[in-house]
Amino acid sequence: MQKPAEILNVAHDLSMEFGENFLQPVNSRLQEKYPHLQEPELSEYNMICKAVNNAGNDYVYDNITTENGSPRFPDYEKYKTYMLKLYSWISEENLSRLFSQSCYFAMK
Repeated sequence: MQKPAEILNVAHDLSMEFGENFLQPVNSRLQEKYPHLQEPELSEYNMICKAVNNAGNDYVYDNITTENGSPRFPDYEKYKTYMLKLYSWISEENLSRLFSQSCYFAMK
């Protein structure tokens, strides 16, 4: 069964939080927003978010180049096209945020 884009995007937004929730499962926070979700579904949303974040991070890491000794990140439009082919439900806001975070992590 296909997951609703609204819940996927809320879960994905939660998965990109920094601070005390950094890299923590989204399960309990997602259930606060959607109390009808049960643990198997919550875990599935969490796994989907991890896969999305890994795909975004990997794309940037694999496509970063150097120009005059400085890193040059991949073109956002190409990144967007690639990610939307994999995950057509991602909102523009989440996609942009993931790209920024992926570039940040690629520099670490």
